[in-house]
Amino acid sequence: MSRLFAIATNQLAALVIGLLGVKLLSRYVPPDVNWIYQSFLTLAQLAVLLTHPGLVNHASRYWHRETTRSSEYARFLWTRSWINLKYLVPILCAACVVLSVAQHRPFWIVAMPLLLVSNWAIATNAVASLALNSSERHWAVCCFNVVGAAARTSLPLGAVVVFGPGILALTGGFAAHAIVIFGMILLLFSPSIQSSEPPIEVELQWRRELRDYGRPFFWLGLGGWLLQFADRWVVASFFGDEQAGLFALATGLGAYVPNLILAALMQGVFPRFFREADLAKSRADWQILAHRSDQFTLLFLGASVVGLVGLQWCAPHLVGRLIDPRYQQAMGMILAAGLAAVTVQVNQFQYLLLQGQHNSLGMVKVMLAVAGIKTLGSIVAATISWPAFLAWLILSVAISAWLGRHLIRREALRADPVMKARDN
Repeated sequence: MSRLFAIATNQLAALVIGLLGVKLLSRYVPPDVNWIYQSFLTLAQLAVLLTHPGLVNHASRYWHRETTRSSEYARFLWTRSWINLKYLVPILCAACVVLSVAQHRPFWIVAMPLLLVSNWAIATNAVASLALNSSERHWAVCCFNVVGAAARTSLPLGAVVVFGPGILALTGGFAAHAIVIFGMILLLFSPSIQSSEPPIEVELQWRRELRDYGRPFFWLGLGGWLLQFADRWVVASFFGDEQAGLFALATGLGAYVPNLILAALMQGVFPRFFREADLAKSRADWQILAHRSDQFTLLFLGASVVGLVGLQWCAPHLVGRLIDPRYQQAMGMILAAGLAAVTVQVNQFQYLLLQGQHNSLGMVKVMLAVAGIKTLGSIVAATISWPAFLAWLILSVAISAWLGRHLIRREALRADPVMKARDN
């Protein structure tokens, strides 16, 4: 009961903080400035998706295995988190230079150090949160997530109130939340600071696993970035900054529904799923896990669709109460934008099968296939019209879910000719 209460509290607090953030953002930040800020936030995810995803997934997969030496393992994860920044720096430099030239905005040159700090904070936040969840420290997860979400919301908007709705105030305030994240990590994982280094053979094992298991996650992260953020850049390219700012707010509001549902389900499903995967010895065992993945996927889809339909129905009544009137046009985009967020996560429970089998390469194949089709469809639809683009976002949920499940089950159960024939 305490575990369920902690999970529910975590999600409720995230919802309240998120809605408050949307209310204040719509009040103080105009749509065109909001798009520049949202584009900064999309680039702030590059570490967790491109340079650090192997570390994040190594922590989620193996933390429970390293329970007896968790302090040494935490120290290893922290050290690797800042070592991996050497791969992030050239990516950020290239992105910021290209954007400063393409958009004629010198801001992106100034933004490089802010992006570096923000990326590091988000990546280490993901590692720490998964480590706590793997330890089934649910109240610690709740406190960590709530404080982090409050900092990410309050500091940028507080800077806007003090300095005005400028992009430097927003991005500087967001980067400042890193202080809060690192402070909480030091507090929650303080024993690791005093711990000795692990035996050299153990650290070499971790590094080898991180290399072999984590290397494909760069490509997995690239596909994840496209699924999660490409639509916003497509809107900006075809329909302008103001429309992109409206769409970004609709996406942020609509995404709360699937994000909260997925977070609650995942916190309850794993690490138990991985423990059962470690014990799986036969095709029948994996078929049982595959069936469970289907059940949770259907539960996630059903709850998300119901929640988004309800949110779309309530949307006109939010203007004036929650949303500033200048964002009124965004209310008509909530269902499509929210379903686009569902597309990002619709195969998450299916991916657990491949993660349980240590099949990172299989995950990459599926993610790039789904992301490629989804992004290409968005571009083609945007060349037609705005209604066609929104219609594609709705249709892409079913396409991504079917394609992802088909490819994952073929990969995970390929040793069983009966199941393979059934899926094909």
